[in-house]
Amino acid sequence: MTEVIKLDDKVSEIIISKGDYKAGIYTLGAILHSFSYKDHDVVVGYDNYEDYLDILTTTYFGEVVGPFANRINNASFIMDGKQYSLEKNDGENNLHSGSKNFGMKYWKIEETDEDSVRLSLESREAGGFPGNHHAEITYSLTDDGKLTLHYVISSEDKCPVNVTNHAYFNLDGKGDARNHSLTIAAPEYLDVDQHLIPVAVRKVAGTPFDFTEKHVIGDRQEGKYDHCFIFGKKHTLTLENDEYALDLETDLPAVQVYTGEFLSSSKPGKKGEKIEAFSGIALESEFFPDFPNHPEYPGAYTDSGKAFETETSFRLRRK
Repeated sequence: MTEVIKLDDKVSEIIISKGDYKAGIYTLGAILHSFSYKDHDVVVGYDNYEDYLDILTTTYFGEVVGPFANRINNASFIMDGKQYSLEKNDGENNLHSGSKNFGMKYWKIEETDEDSVRLSLESREAGGFPGNHHAEITYSLTDDGKLTLHYVISSEDKCPVNVTNHAYFNLDGKGDARNHSLTIAAPEYLDVDQHLIPVAVRKVAGTPFDFTEKHVIGDRQEGKYDHCFIFGKKHTLTLENDEYALDLETDLPAVQVYTGEFLSSSKPGKKGEKIEAFSGIALESEFFPDFPNHPEYPGAYTDSGKAFETETSFRLRRK
């Protein structure tokens, strides 16, 4: 069952219910507001959508981030011999598309059925990213707890695309998420400089980045991760605690794992819970950050008549 609840003139919440599972999506930023099993919600956020407005450009809770998620070095890139200058909103770098970010805008409900909703956005040229964009995302839910996010992005002019969802997950529903365990089918990761710009592809073997077998996040380097993990043959990840597991599967080549070191909020989160450092883990399926400046990195471009499509799913299960 899918229900549309109009919250005000600008924002609606779409609630998809299937069996014991439920997902809530705001038209603001196409935000994934909730994902629950028998009312046990594993998405970090707020009870009211108004509380998201102040943090759209800082913590990106649940947003669909695009056209380019993650960082672009020195807020610039060269494409077909032309240099494009972007906004510097992360030191000298561009992070999550600056003011162009899809997650800061109001999306339109295109259609709903009993287990899905399709939202669309018209995003004007801004922030140095070339071309007007048309973005669509379809959220669909199955009765065995699989929430699928299907994206279709197009643009009038050629533009790099790296779209993701920026939900933070906490399977306990509260507290420090570094007690969760993580398994990633990633034999490599991107090493970064002090500004989190990639410098080299490294093997995970023998490093604190080896999650090819299940490992508690907080057991190494104080659980501080904000890194791109590069998938091997399987594009899968599992986040789990003693009671629940969340499985990610994607057609994209990598996932950014951010353990929320700099999360903070003066406002209480859902059910009055405090939001602070390490309250949630972001699992951002993606191409490599800064790929427009690295021809050797995988990436994609939209262009007139050339849309980009990708799909990522999260399956929540009770153990």
